[in-house]
Amino acid sequence: MNVLLLSHMFPNPLDPCAGIFVLEQAKAMRASGINLQVVSPMPWAPRVLRFYPSVRKYSVVPACWEVDDFVVQYPRVPTLPKNLGFSISGVLLYLSCRSLLAKLLRKEPVNVIHAHTLLPDGFAAILLGREFGVPVICTAHGSDVNVYPSRSRPTRWATQWALRHADHVITVSENLKAEALALATPRDISAVRNGATTANFHPYDRAEARSRLNLDPLGRMVTFIGYLRPEKGIEFLLEAFAGLQRRDTSLCVVGDGPLRDSLIARVKQLGIADNCVFAGKRPHSEIPLWISGSDCVVLPSLSEGFPTILPEVMLCGVPIIATAVGGIPEAIWHGETGLLVPSRDSSAITKSLANILSDEQLASRIANRARDMAKRSLTWEANARRMIDVYENVVRQADPCAITGDGRSGLQSVSIH
Repeated sequence: MNVLLLSHMFPNPLDPCAGIFVLEQAKAMRASGINLQVVSPMPWAPRVLRFYPSVRKYSVVPACWEVDDFVVQYPRVPTLPKNLGFSISGVLLYLSCRSLLAKLLRKEPVNVIHAHTLLPDGFAAILLGREFGVPVICTAHGSDVNVYPSRSRPTRWATQWALRHADHVITVSENLKAEALALATPRDISAVRNGATTANFHPYDRAEARSRLNLDPLGRMVTFIGYLRPEKGIEFLLEAFAGLQRRDTSLCVVGDGPLRDSLIARVKQLGIADNCVFAGKRPHSEIPLWISGSDCVVLPSLSEGFPTILPEVMLCGVPIIATAVGGIPEAIWHGETGLLVPSRDSSAITKSLANILSDEQLASRIANRARDMAKRSLTWEANARRMIDVYENVVRQADPCAITGDGRSGLQSVSIH
């Protein structure tokens, strides 16, 4: 089966870790026999606006680049700074990709377009699918349902339009599926959770992991891994760590983002600067070491779809404390595969940290159960099997003769002549 993957979230020379979860899913599907072409739109702005660093930085990204044997096309899409005009971003993406898609289809036909995020990628994919006669699947990841629609009425309308007109909508959790259904009624919708790669995410010896990262080999370590933005709730973790009052324990914040400076300032205000490490953005290949070097990983999020860090930590056999938001409770069962706390509750995080750090049997029990669960159902291989089922159903509905009797694609693909 031939699939065109459309996602502005995909690794590129500017940011090799961008959309790494999209890449990992694509690799698992390729290993299962799916042939993928990748189109990853990049922002473009007139020269008069290029004094904005957020615009200028994308000039280093080439039109085409190879990522893990995927030949990725990076078309330019007119984009204004500070999310101005976001409600029409799907239309702009469509107009910017039309000629490229026609060219790609002349070279290699496709059965389905798979877009990541409802806006802008999903909206554009639906318009492209209508023009070229290709069915469209959209994956909603979280913010495109929980955050963007509240920005403006036009953005809400565009999100609802994408939900209603995609041939199939995928959400990364059952919770996000319910939220999407509250916005609009899709033609068809499924929940397929994100995963992790067992070849990379597995337990490492803690002392070895810390040695490779040049970390204290003796003390206890609590870790946050993610993008430093408001919805991650990191300030509540900082307050919780200050309330822990353990001199033998350090807090490592792995990641970067717009809140970095304010979080560093907050650490100084709380008097915990000597026990906090801001490690910055790290290569994805290094993340298993940060997890394995930790005594506990905390996800203090205010909202989520289904964060990929969950299965990554679970597969590494490290206990998790997480807020009961979004799809997190679908994998973290309190007292069984982790500890759940209310969002925005620093004292609850403090109590859970104290429990994990003082009770080795509890920490070991929930970590082992979480790892067993993740190995069964939260790998990219399991995700790929579910996704291929969706692909084949969508292709079958578009052309009942396109799937052979053994359930495999007959490859009656769409091409442009």
